[in-house]
Amino acid sequence: MEQQFIGWREFVTLPKLNLSDIKAKIDTGAKTSAIHAEEIEFITLRSKKYVKFIFVSENGKRHRLKAPFIEERRIKSSTGQETIRPIIKVKMQLGQLEYEIELSLINRDLMGFKMLIGRDALKNKFLINPSKSFLLK
Repeated sequence: MEQQFIGWREFVTLPKLNLSDIKAKIDTGAKTSAIHAEEIEFITLRSKKYVKFIFVSENGKRHRLKAPFIEERRIKSSTGQETIRPIIKVKMQLGQLEYEIELSLINRDLMGFKMLIGRDALKNKFLINPSKSFLLK
């Protein structure tokens, strides 16, 4: 399959979480992808672990979400600070491709984007043109 070009920012859909048109920053400097999360809570349903959290979209709408919990992972931020973050696995649609990625949950209020897509989620799927935006409309 031929790899498609994407820009330094793209719109993303997370179908299982009923989230669409999330403006995401493409960041090859980050290994793991991340999404904004508030009020993170761990729960167990039918002996499976989940993470409940609130995602606040750019228009201020609060989405109460739940996703399967994978693990907690130590992640270093762009400022060099290490935090232990919950990791979830969700389906992401980027352009015509839909596939599973891992997302770390962190409050991204101070960042310019509610979602960051790291290199693990991009590997062998896309080529990045850092001078363009929203190539997959």
